[in-house]
Amino acid sequence: MKQIFVDGKGSLLVKDVPAPACQAGQVLIRVHNSVISGGTETTALKGGGSLVRRAIKEPHLVLNTLKFAMQQGVGATVGAVKDVAESWLTTGYSVAGEVIQVAPDVTTFNVGDRVAGAGFGFANHAEYVSIPQNLVAKMPTEIDYESAAFTTIGAIAMQGVRRCEPTLGETIVVVGTGLIGLLTAQILLANGCRVICTDLAEVRLNKASEIGVKHVINAGETDPVKAVQAITNNASADAVILTAGTASSGPMNQAFKMCRERGRIVIVGAVGMELERGDFYVKEIDVRMSRSYGPGRHNPLYEDKGYDFPAGYVRWTENRNMLAFMQLIADNHMDVAPLITHREPIDTAPVAYDAVAQTDAIGVVLQYPDATAGNAPDINWQPNVVTQAAHSGKVGIALVGAGNFAKLMHIPNLNKLADKVVATNVITSSGGSARQAAESLNAPNATTDYAGALRDSTTQAVLISTRHNLHADQCVQAANAGKHIFVEKPLGLTIEECREVVSAVESNQVLCTIGFNRRFSSLAMALKNSVSKINGPKQVLSRVNAGNLPATHWLRDPDVGGGRIVGEGCHFFDLMMWFVDSEPVSVIASALNNDLDELTATVTYADGSTGTMIYTGYGSSSYPKEYFEVIGGGGIAVLDDFKTLTLSGLSGKSQTLRKQDKGHAALLENFVDAIQGKAPLLITAKDGLMATATAVAALESAKTGQRISIQL
Repeated sequence: MKQIFVDGKGSLLVKDVPAPACQAGQVLIRVHNSVISGGTETTALKGGGSLVRRAIKEPHLVLNTLKFAMQQGVGATVGAVKDVAESWLTTGYSVAGEVIQVAPDVTTFNVGDRVAGAGFGFANHAEYVSIPQNLVAKMPTEIDYESAAFTTIGAIAMQGVRRCEPTLGETIVVVGTGLIGLLTAQILLANGCRVICTDLAEVRLNKASEIGVKHVINAGETDPVKAVQAITNNASADAVILTAGTASSGPMNQAFKMCRERGRIVIVGAVGMELERGDFYVKEIDVRMSRSYGPGRHNPLYEDKGYDFPAGYVRWTENRNMLAFMQLIADNHMDVAPLITHREPIDTAPVAYDAVAQTDAIGVVLQYPDATAGNAPDINWQPNVVTQAAHSGKVGIALVGAGNFAKLMHIPNLNKLADKVVATNVITSSGGSARQAAESLNAPNATTDYAGALRDSTTQAVLISTRHNLHADQCVQAANAGKHIFVEKPLGLTIEECREVVSAVESNQVLCTIGFNRRFSSLAMALKNSVSKINGPKQVLSRVNAGNLPATHWLRDPDVGGGRIVGEGCHFFDLMMWFVDSEPVSVIASALNNDLDELTATVTYADGSTGTMIYTGYGSSSYPKEYFEVIGGGGIAVLDDFKTLTLSGLSGKSQTLRKQDKGHAALLENFVDAIQGKAPLLITAKDGLMATATAVAALESAKTGQRISIQL
């Protein structure tokens, strides 16, 4: 299928990519029309051209890059910056089309439904899109796909009007007559308000007059404050809705002067916010923000997981705003046809975006090729890459998941092992990321069909780097297909999931390793070699200064990431077990402020050793992340952030590295060598089971205050 992207340099791309997979909670839609958002999307084109400009606007990007440089070296950092500059960013968020597939857990839609879809990253400018159910709304029979394609943008206008709370007969000023401003004006007119529109572009003001606005003001030629006063006979406006996009604070401060006492100002567009207090204070004006499409926006429970808000408590969610907007069109209270200034097929998308850059463009609609109704797309895509015949003795590996970690670590490491490995497939839920990763790996196949990729006879192994809730099932599928498995940690989110993987691996006699890369750090191996000579039990301290993560981050979602202790803490439970070379028996733990992501856990091992992990997000991000001590036999070994190793009273030499080594490449090479029979597999599925079991027991202990036995 064709899809539009913008890269990090601000270039517009129209690419052939696999159609997205219809994931849980989503519906797959064949798009008939989508609408370009002039403000949001042209900003990406204008602002994406320079990483320096982006860094100035987003300084955390600079800090993250510098941190990565210190850890991985300048070469890796240059590659990471280049990857950001060349990454394909999705565009679009307002589409209409026909449902062609429904996830099993979705009951509100059926194949053949005519729908509008919303959401950045979901409702893309693409022939096919997969969208969460709460961001999809059924179209009234009276309207066509072209009109319905405006629904998301119309919902933004609708929410701005709702935040304004207009009453019949009130005078409302709309500042900015772009697409959202004109839709806002139409909604206000349907609500029985007197509308005044201001703008700098005469062509847009003419369009406002065309849709029924009686009072328009060219703010470049006339003082808008005096004009509003004249129109209202010095009564001033009851409210002002700001739909303009400008860094200037002028429109905001003019709005204070336009408003009557205790009037309302609603901010829909991105405007400057350096407020002049005088009129704001004296008039006691109520300033309100409007959050995109409405309640539910930016709420993962609502948007991603499909939880709804009862209408009795939240009458107008973003989905209900979408439905209401389309009903206005169906009832002839809205008409988007006069706002359409350009129509272009997706093949000539650059022409459409050129039109958006012009001041006379308002509604720019993209059109998509006709297809047989109800037919699912061919989700496999073959780039023009020569398949390596019989791999010449190399191991064929399919990469499953191509997120940030895979881009930073796995793709470069697979390329470094080109003498041993050939990439056969890249499988992701997003077609764009699949194709781009396939090009980076010179892989012949990019797809969103995991089951189909597993049938590829040239693939001997899979490297799974997806979100944690998918690991266990993807491992079982791979094992049943006879593929060897490298899966990022954790092996599974529950003990039961891990047991299922171990069983599938054993019954199908395939290899399975876990992404516990820290064992393969050169300093960790030197520490292990030194403390292995200790007779008797050992004490281990693991301090993890993990850094803060927002509560909405997917890793902290127990259903997706498993929480930080299962999702990342398993790394350190595994490493402590490896250092003492003994299986975990029990654990006692406590959580700070009842936050299970802030944990201190002490594990007892079969040989009498103990290991204490302190995992926290409360520390300073400028301080090193990981610190380990192993004590026993009259000696102490200290490993600091995988850059320095200090040995006291133990055999071996203390060492300091120029750059951090966490063992990612060495772990992957061990996996490949084990497949070829050149080395034993040093981390197995059972290790993944023990790490998850320890993490699960630690959480149970923190909840109950009891010591918990570790059940394998």
